[in-house]
Amino acid sequence: MMKFVDISGFGHSGKGIITDLLREFDGYNVPHSNFEFNLIRINGGLLDLKNALVNNWSPIRADSAIRSFLHLIKRVGPSAKLSKPLSLFHANGMNYDNKFNRKFTELSLEYVNQLVNYTYKGEWPYPMITEPNSKQFFQRILNYAKIKEKFYTNVYVAAPKNFDQVTSIYLKTLFGQILAENETTVVMHNAIEPFNPTPSLDLFGNEAKVIIIQRDPRDIFASTASPGNGYIPEYEIKSHWQLKGNFLNIDNIERFIERQNLYYDQVNYAADDNRVLRMRYEDVVINYEESVGRIIHFLGESSNVHKSKYAFFDPSRSKKNIGLWKGLKDQDSIKKIEQALPEYCYNL
Repeated sequence: MMKFVDISGFGHSGKGIITDLLREFDGYNVPHSNFEFNLIRINGGLLDLKNALVNNWSPIRADSAIRSFLHLIKRVGPSAKLSKPLSLFHANGMNYDNKFNRKFTELSLEYVNQLVNYTYKGEWPYPMITEPNSKQFFQRILNYAKIKEKFYTNVYVAAPKNFDQVTSIYLKTLFGQILAENETTVVMHNAIEPFNPTPSLDLFGNEAKVIIIQRDPRDIFASTASPGNGYIPEYEIKSHWQLKGNFLNIDNIERFIERQNLYYDQVNYAADDNRVLRMRYEDVVINYEESVGRIIHFLGESSNVHKSKYAFFDPSRSKKNIGLWKGLKDQDSIKKIEQALPEYCYNL
């Protein structure tokens, strides 16, 4: 039976220590730390698809959701190649066909076919809302000329009664393309967001869990505002540090604090179940043995699964990333964080 474990966090939270720990587990397939499977959370992805086809169905929303998902497949599947000029217009760089043994697009289209009851060609004005202005203008001209048939479109009628089951099989088949014979568990990065993870977990049936890492916001701020301090794993891409600082609003301490508050205010703790484990970065590092035991128990494994202890996750190195804020020159910003976010600061 294939199992899934997602590692998630709130932005530069240090979740990589869990990824590295799971690399030491027997039978666990752990991709490169910079590969994130975005198909669930992304706009037009699986959560949006379920919301339209199951939770809040209407013929308009169902058709729109199928169209959005098909568009998403076209964007994230192929790689941009000069030998295929059209790919330069469509591919966005996620390159999922390459990640999944050249099968992503094929399997995804098969999945859509299982969700759709039938299609027909006819007049359907709603997709035109998101089409280019030029296409809408051309359609209006054809309408005035009374030749509507020229802009008839394929309409998707979709109301699947077994969405979760079909989706679970799709995800298992997809990840089965990269799982070796001796591997039983797929590890993902940020596939499931930390705010309300249970709806995403439901897409995998009963075979998925998520570990969510929280970190002292002072160290999040210090490590991105002054990169280069502490321990930096080899897989970190230096060019991404500016990007991380940008989406965390490091250049504006008030916005950084507001963003941290917004993140935690949106967490639906009441919806967490036995598939969700929330941990502090600092606790995992400082209380290593206890934390590893807790993770092994959560995953339903025996201690024998931890075959390569310290091969990837060395807590002595990760300790260098605790208390980084103490060496930051900008202590005024640190004091503002402490005053605004005291419940999230970690006291040694």
